[in-house]
Amino acid sequence: MSRDLFGTDGVRGLAGDYPLDHDGAVRIGMAVGTHFAEPGQRVVMGCDPRESSAGLIKALTEGLNKAGVHVTFAGVLPTPGLAYLTRQGDEFVVGVMVTASHNPRQYNGVKVFTAKGGKLNDATEATLNKLIVDGCPERDGGLADDNDQLVGDYENFLVASADGLKLDGVNLAIDSANGAGSGLAERVFTRLGATVTSLSDAPDGQNINESCGATNTKALAARVVADKLDMGIALDGDADRVMLIDGQGRLLTGDHIMYILAVCGNLKGVVVTVMTNLGVENALRDHGVEVERSDVGDRYVLEELGKTGYHLGGEQAGHIILPDLLATGDGMLAAVQTVKAVAASGHSLAQWFDDIPILPQALVNIKLTDKSRLASPEVQAFITEQVNQLGDNGRLLIRPSGTEPLARVMVEAPDAQTLAEQIAAKLEELL
Repeated sequence: MSRDLFGTDGVRGLAGDYPLDHDGAVRIGMAVGTHFAEPGQRVVMGCDPRESSAGLIKALTEGLNKAGVHVTFAGVLPTPGLAYLTRQGDEFVVGVMVTASHNPRQYNGVKVFTAKGGKLNDATEATLNKLIVDGCPERDGGLADDNDQLVGDYENFLVASADGLKLDGVNLAIDSANGAGSGLAERVFTRLGATVTSLSDAPDGQNINESCGATNTKALAARVVADKLDMGIALDGDADRVMLIDGQGRLLTGDHIMYILAVCGNLKGVVVTVMTNLGVENALRDHGVEVERSDVGDRYVLEELGKTGYHLGGEQAGHIILPDLLATGDGMLAAVQTVKAVAASGHSLAQWFDDIPILPQALVNIKLTDKSRLASPEVQAFITEQVNQLGDNGRLLIRPSGTEPLARVMVEAPDAQTLAEQIAAKLEELL
């Protein structure tokens, strides 16, 4: 069965366009309710603060109610917070999150979590896809209510995960991307004892991810250096990603974070994606940490974690999964655990940065409306030619974005940026 309405992480697209218009969202709600719930059972919903979220919540609730399902709206909260609430006890049979994560404000999306707080597999998405397209019969009995206290349960979980960590005397900045972590992130780290400077934590529905957060850390880095802070923490719009800034203003990606957690935790192995820097993989192996690669997408990382039994996985882009704590990427949870590991190590974040050998890497995006074009013989022959030219001196990865109409060209090599731009320009001609 087809899952063409679903990308790497749920349904995503321009808000107001099918399937993220009113009728499409109603159909999504009915499909989720029909597949996951019996009449009278309860679903928990949340959203990020972009302006289109309220309308989608209303339409999804209408659809879930038409499927006979009760809906509890938890308000604005991070995506992993919604996953956490879904798995707590047996009150909720499924969780529905309205967010487009790191994408610009004009986008939105729907992520669905199982009762265990996990992402859906391809087969389940294909089943939902068919129900959305074909439609579902209406069932009676659906109700809706709000519970703005639930986000506090997630906040308490984050604080408790620090196991008594005391950050007295630590000065840090947090950039919440004007997103779902606004306010919450500051409260968590303040409760842990840190002195917190907050950036981009005033969402107005239109400024989410706008020149801030995990996808643009320039302002955060400048603030850390200017104020001589110990570190900076950058979240994305739904706080399922995190990047760190050391005291010198240098960026630590998900690769760095996984290295720190794996080495400090004396872990046997870690799951990374095809995007993770080869230098990090080699350094982890030098520390006796095995490395397995998965496709891009934290749900694919989670699948590989299930196969390997490893206790850490993630993406260079900042999705970090700690499956013993939560079965999805969580930016704030990863930040808490990394700060905890750094504090226990006796080294500063800057010292850890210097310890991690990163090969020069460049990523260039090009527009790609028809993703099937990447599979054409002409394009594949070009890619093979470029890979052969790099040989053992680098690595090339070209893949379609799972969330945007783009192709991503990633090059690891001594002259990575120049090569990536040249390859992207030629690829754009071919496409």
